[in-house]
Order: sequence, then structure tokens, then C-alpha cells
Amino acid sequence: MSSSPSFYKQLGLGAGSPFSGRHILLFILGAGFLVFTVFVVHPNEFRIQSFFSTGCTPPGTDAAPPVKDASAPHAATTEATQTPAPDDVRLLIGIQTLPGKYERRHLLRTVYSLQVQEQPSLAGRVDVRFIFCNVTSPDDAVFVALEIMRYDDIIVMDCAENMDNGKTYTFFSTVARAFNGTDGPRYDYVMKADDDTYLRLPALVASLRGAAREDAYYGLQMPCDRENFYPFPPFMSGMGYALSWDLVQWVAASELSARDHKGPEDMWTGRWLNFAGKAKNRYDNAPRMYNYKGASPDSCFRHGFVPDTIAVHMLKDDARWAETLRYFNATAALPRSDLYHLPLPASP
Repeated sequence: MSSSPSFYKQLGLGAGSPFSGRHILLFILGAGFLVFTVFVVHPNEFRIQSFFSTGCTPPGTDAAPPVKDASAPHAATTEATQTPAPDDVRLLIGIQTLPGKYERRHLLRTVYSLQVQEQPSLAGRVDVRFIFCNVTSPDDAVFVALEIMRYDDIIVMDCAENMDNGKTYTFFSTVARAFNGTDGPRYDYVMKADDDTYLRLPALVASLRGAAREDAYYGLQMPCDRENFYPFPPFMSGMGYALSWDLVQWVAASELSARDHKGPEDMWTGRWLNFAGKAKNRYDNAPRMYNYKGASPDSCFRHGFVPDTIAVHMLKDDARWAETLRYFNATAALPRSDLYHLPLPASP
């Protein structure tokens, strides 16, 4: 840039002007900074912010994180749409399922994303992930890959698929390594749940809010009667139970759990904690967590629906799911439209 007198005169910077070349330089720098800020703050207009965002990319890969979908439970609850308060509950729910159960995952994604939509305060508090071991079918590999690209809510662990041969141990060990960041743990609790369990997330979070954040074991305690389950020591039913983060880390590091993890997974989790003198804070949520009743007689772990339910287990088929969702009025927010005509659900 020329610094001749004629140049400054063209800019109105004569000898009597209050501005100098230094003022112009500062103005140019300020304008440049403003343009940069606008590009970052308004990504929908300029599509720049993605270069500065961070994501959960698997170790050893350089690929950019997949685009999140607002309809998925994981996307709806893990994005920074609402920053949780420091004392808020942060929960990871790992739903154990199988690679080929696409329809069940679709149902659960729909159910839980609608709960978050209806209760925006859950955003940033609850992550729902689907958990299974190595995918061995070439067909499943294609379809699961599409799900991951679309929803980013699946964890595929390095193990042979199983129910009671260490899958839950591998789950706790995997998340203990994956989510223990340098800024502290990402979650207060980690819950293992079955894919035939219906969780009512607002009730679950409200219940956990009053629980201890350390040495805590939460669920439906078994045995609830000594006649059917004696002499097993106390454990939480596998329908869905949560451990505080310190216990998740302990399971991942313990020689006891590493050595002895082949057996009924829920009993064995309780077995580790009992033998080690862990989980001093135990939360038995009967009768708010229970098995679907159907035609079976009532028991301490199985009964009819109750309004303040946290979890219903043993929803093995679509008819049971429909009955459960009807009772809890899950379709109440369905908007009126001339584009569909559906029978009104019967009142519970």
C-alpha cells in the first residue's frame, strides 16, 4: 500500500484529519475479525463451523463425526441444545440388543426421542445407546453401518455376542474407557437395560436426582421374596439397573469382575458388588419397576400398570408394547390432520 500524501488525501486523511494510517490498520483488522466471527457464529449461512466442532470419533480414525439427526434419542440428548446445571443428573442408558433387531431399535428410538421432545429438560442429561457385540453377518454390517451414519447411537463392542457370558462386563468396561475424559466423567450413572423394557425417562431422571452420586446401585432389587429366589444374594433385576460412575470404573478395573463374569448377568453384577463390599447406597424401586403382568398372577416383581411407573419389563411382542404405550398415553401429542385417520386409543 502506498503511503504517499496523495493517497491519504483520497481517504480524507490530510494533515488536519484526526485519522492516521494506524487508525486505518486497526479498522481493517477489526473488520476482518468481525467477518470471521460472523462465519463461525452463523454456520447455517456460511457452513464453516463444522471445521471447528468436536465429535465422538472412534480411536484411530480420522473421519469427521457423522451428522446428527434430531429425531434420534442420542442426537436429541447429547447435543448442546440445553446446558445442564452442575448438579443435574447425567445418565447413559445402554440397551443390550442384537444386530438384526432393526424394528425394535426403530420403536425404541421413536419412543425415547418423543419423550425428550415432550420434556426438553432431558436434553443434555440422558444418552440412549444400543449395545451389541461384534457384527458377524455381512448383511447386518451394511444395515448397522447405515444406522450409525444416520443416528450415531450404536456401540459395537469387541466381543462374541452373548447374553450371560460377559456382555454386561464388557459394556461397563467399554464405557469406563470411552467416556472418562480429562475434564471428569461424562456421566453420573450408567444404566444397563433390556430391549424389552419400556423406560419412562422423566420419572427415571427425577428418581435418580435424589440418589447418591457415588457407590450407588439402582433398580428393582431381587430377590423380592425368599421363596422363589433364595439363596441368591441381593441384586438388581436385569430389566434395567444403574451404577454410579465410580462403580462403573471399579467394575472395569477389578480383578474380581474380570475373573468371574460368566453367569446370569444381573445376578453376577450384584455378586461382584456384594463380595467386594461395594454399593452401600442401594435404591430398590419396587413397585415402580416391574414385569408386564398379562395373564400371570401378581407377585412382588410383576403386577398391573401404575401411573408413577419408571420401567415395565417383558414387552416381548408388539401387542404388549402397544398396550403399554396406550396406557401411558404415548400418542397424546398426535396433531390433528386430514392426512390420516386413526382409531382413538381407549382410556386407561
